[in-house]
Amino acid sequence: MADLTPDDPTPDHPADPQSPLTRRELRRREEARRAAPESPLEEDRREDPGQQDEDSELNEINEDGDGGGGHGQNHGTSGDDAVVVGTDSSGTPVIVRPAGRKGYQTVTVNRDRSLDAEKQAKKEARRKRRRRRNIALTSAFAVFVLLVAGLSFALKAILPDPAAEDYPGPGGAEVVFSVHEGEGAIAIGNRLAEEDIVASSAAFIEAVNQSRSENSIQPGDYPLKKKMAAADAAAILQRDGEGQVHYVAVNRGMRLGEALSAVSESTGISVQDLEAAAADPTDFGLPAEAPSLEGYLAPGEYRFPVDAEPVEIFAMMIEPTMAELEEQGITDESEQFRVITIASILEAEALTDDYPIVAGIIENRLDPSNEETGGYLQIDATVIYGLGQRQLQFSEEDKQDASNEYNTYAHRGLPPGPIGAPSTQAIDAAAHPEDNDYYYWVTTNIETGETKFAEDYAQHRIYQQEYRDYCADHAEICG
Repeated sequence: MADLTPDDPTPDHPADPQSPLTRRELRRREEARRAAPESPLEEDRREDPGQQDEDSELNEINEDGDGGGGHGQNHGTSGDDAVVVGTDSSGTPVIVRPAGRKGYQTVTVNRDRSLDAEKQAKKEARRKRRRRRNIALTSAFAVFVLLVAGLSFALKAILPDPAAEDYPGPGGAEVVFSVHEGEGAIAIGNRLAEEDIVASSAAFIEAVNQSRSENSIQPGDYPLKKKMAAADAAAILQRDGEGQVHYVAVNRGMRLGEALSAVSESTGISVQDLEAAAADPTDFGLPAEAPSLEGYLAPGEYRFPVDAEPVEIFAMMIEPTMAELEEQGITDESEQFRVITIASILEAEALTDDYPIVAGIIENRLDPSNEETGGYLQIDATVIYGLGQRQLQFSEEDKQDASNEYNTYAHRGLPPGPIGAPSTQAIDAAAHPEDNDYYYWVTTNIETGETKFAEDYAQHRIYQQEYRDYCADHAEICG
């Protein structure tokens, strides 16, 4: 047998291009293959051993002629032609590429697409778990709230409410409490507690809720007491035992215009309608010389039926005054008018304890034969009424103004009529004046009400200067 050189062809197929390669050629190609850079496929195989196993299995199947992509089927492919032969268990496409060497095939899986699908699947799984967890937490919280609410109602039904702080009553000093427009029970209760009329707002609200009165609390002034029982306060404010009414309070010394405004505010009747109803005093049994109802509307608290007409309202307010005059034995209409006029001056000029002595001074001044005043009353309160103002001081020009019918410096005798609503004490003093020799009086201290009396003008001037000095130091009081 002849020796074979490295370059000789194998004896099986001498010089046949399809015959096996010589050793030298095989070594050269192997070295070239090793020197060439690794393909991405080889890197994938090295990084993923499992992929190498898959490729090996597929190669073995293809070499045996089985497994779908047969050896003979790929003889016709060339270069980088690829065939999709199916998908793996996750749905990722499997791509088959022809190998560089005879009889081998390379199977490549698209790993990027597989990883994206896996990430998406994990993300979706996490989203579902989060959604289930949120639903579970929300459901648990709702159940917890329902349990707490149910327990609260159960305990409230079983356990008694703590008693609200309350006074036993009947109360102490009398006070006037004003209910404002739009105030409800809570706001009223808070103010009652702040003014120490009731012990607590809670006690008042509970009393209102437990009351069977059909009357709501209406705006107005109400007579209450300090430290009274909440139920008693609620009964007064709700007018327990009475029908729906309007409440009106007339204060001592209040002028007719002020009284009409108070009635209008409470009843809703316009001031114009009230003035029209009061235009003729004789309609209410007053003397013909009475210019108006001034002085005859008795101070006090009134509760009028909601459907009361102005005439009915005035009749109710005049009745106490007429009853007091009759009680004092004064029945003549003219004498009644004189007493009411003097009583209204007492109410404006003097303190209650000084009413009788000042009434005596007024009688002394009205005597035309007296040498001190010659029948002039010279009373500031009447001048101020005629000016339509409330401040205590007025000018020298005002004092000399004879056009003011109520100017008792310019006109002798009593003014044309009363100047306000007198109290029963003032009416009693006017009906029974004290007999004295005084002609002058002046209040030297408005805050304390200190009043000094004099029989002559010289002494009176000394007291007047005391009053001026007081007003210089207390301008905010004297006006």
